[in-house]
Amino acid sequence: MSDVNFINAYNEVILENLNAIMKQNFMFQTQIRLLEERVKLIPEMEEKLDNVEKNETIKQEEYNRLVNEKANLANEVDSLKSELNNKNLIIQNNITSDNDKHRLQTAVNNQMKEIEGFKETINNLKKQQKDQQEYITQLEDMLPNSKKKKLGIDIPEEPKPNKEEPITLKKKDDNIQKFASTGGTF
Repeated sequence: MSDVNFINAYNEVILENLNAIMKQNFMFQTQIRLLEERVKLIPEMEEKLDNVEKNETIKQEEYNRLVNEKANLANEVDSLKSELNNKNLIIQNNITSDNDKHRLQTAVNNQMKEIEGFKETINNLKKQQKDQQEYITQLEDMLPNSKKKKLGIDIPEEPKPNKEEPITLKKKDDNIQKFASTGGTF
């Protein structure tokens, strides 16, 4: 019996080994199929990886371009700010110079008004002086010669009228009036 038991045990071991081998074979075949499917996916995955790498490169280039553009725009903004500050200074200088011009023009206008006033005053004074000079001349003409000598006024040499000779004065209406000179003083 021992041989039968041995053979039965042997057959059972073989069957168990065969089952284990078959299970292992099935597992390997399943793994091989999965690997074959994955191997089929490798070119597609490599293509996707290449696309991702290309996209990453493109995105990196785009990022670099945007960073450069940002830097350029920042520089341009800085230059525009500087230009704006310069123009603001120019405008403030112009406003200041406009205010100065206005102030100076106002001062010049006031001075011109004063000068015109002074000119008018001078003209009035000259006219008064002329009028007074004429009046003085008339008064000097009316003075007798003795008073003229005392005051140091030059006496023009005119023919002296005789006391009997009448002096005639003309009016506008050409009426002649005669006066006799008495030769007296004031």
